[in-house]
Order: sequence, then structure tokens, then C-alpha cells
Amino acid sequence: MRQNKKNVSPMSVVLSLEEYSKLTDGVGNVMDEADPAAESDSRRYTHNEVFEDLEGE
Repeated sequence: MRQNKKNVSPMSVVLSLEEYSKLTDGVGNVMDEADPAAESDSRRYTHNEVFEDLEGE
């Protein structure tokens, strides 16, 4: 596979569409499930409430 050195940084990762789909399809499905759950629940959380337990990990 020929790479264009101007557009590829040392940290670039090249994936086929199939490989990208394997990584992201599950996320899309979970988000689709979350939408109706959020609509049926009146509770709302701030950014900090959601992510505060992740800090420091």
C-alpha cells in the first residue's frame, strides 16, 4: 500500500471501512438504545456528574 507522506503523521492509523465498522458499530447501537431510555426518564445529569468518577483513571 502506497502512503502519501504529506498526509500521514507518525501517529496515523489506516483502517479499512470494514475494520472501522467493527470498532464503531457497537457504539452506534448503544447510542440508539440510549435515546429512548433518555426520553422516558426525566432525570438529567451534568457533565461533571457523569464523568467525575472517571477522573484519575
